[in-house]
Amino acid sequence: MERQVETGMMNREETEREGRPEEDPRLWQKAGIDTAAGLEYAGEDGALYREILAEYISCIEEQAQAVEDALAAEDIETFTIMVHSLKSTSRTIGAQTLSDRARELEEHARRQEWEQILKKAPQVLADYRGLYAVIAPYCPPEEPEWEKRPADHEAVAELLARLWDNLEVYDSTGAEKAAQALLCYDLEEAFLVYLKELLAALGRFDYEGCREIVRRWREVW
Repeated sequence: MERQVETGMMNREETEREGRPEEDPRLWQKAGIDTAAGLEYAGEDGALYREILAEYISCIEEQAQAVEDALAAEDIETFTIMVHSLKSTSRTIGAQTLSDRARELEEHARRQEWEQILKKAPQVLADYRGLYAVIAPYCPPEEPEWEKRPADHEAVAELLARLWDNLEVYDSTGAEKAAQALLCYDLEEAFLVYLKELLAALGRFDYEGCREIVRRWREVW
């Protein structure tokens, strides 16, 4: 948070001009958000990072409620998928502390350790919901847009190749990072459909499905 201008986060002049308060580094640090890490995922694009933050907080209540519903129903499969998603999306914005705690819940779920899940999940969800108040003041107005990069054939092809390699060795972190990078490009509608299908398959840990989507995409790209 100290390198506001360099990292693309708002400095005092920018926030005053846009009518939003200057960000307080202490709040972000206390919430466990490393903006430098988040910006790295966003390709050092500050505007894109704010868009990703806005998308993240727009889903908080819905996602938290889905986790609670899965807990109440003792639906271990859905719970595992939801906390895996929380782990991945939190890491993408730089909320590494929350990501690590979601990873712990995912590991407990895979071992079906319900006692540990019930003990830890409420605080994780409370902290997750608490991020809204920290992040919301610094997000763009409703329906924000950022200028996406032109869909460079070589760059997208390289990301698809990287995705394939990560999927071949079941590297979900690498695959998710490559998929997130594809969001930066101004893709045609047909390729956006592939990307949405791919992100959904990654959330289900459907590696075979992911490989099939990437294979079809590469054939027509």
